[in-house]
Amino acid sequence: MTSLTCVATEVITTHQKPVGYAYRTAPATPTDSGWRFLSGSESEKYMNQPRHYITCALDDFAREHPDVAPLLAHPAGSAFERADGRGAFEAVPLE
Repeated sequence: MTSLTCVATEVITTHQKPVGYAYRTAPATPTDSGWRFLSGSESEKYMNQPRHYITCALDDFAREHPDVAPLLAHPAGSAFERADGRGAFEAVPLE
């Protein structure tokens, strides 16, 4: 069985910043969960550079960032953020 993947910014995966914004889109591939994770501090210039996006196994990401696990059952079109990357996630409109 193939595990589902997610996409996170390098700020989270390499620089260990906490997840501050999470959203789910329609999957781009059969193994894509549609989940995207950002710290919330990434600039527009940073976001416009594909090399800053890391595709990883969703299960592994959730183990490393257990605070996102409760979000994973939400459908595509869902978005969540939290102030300063800390505290509880709150549902927000998907931009």
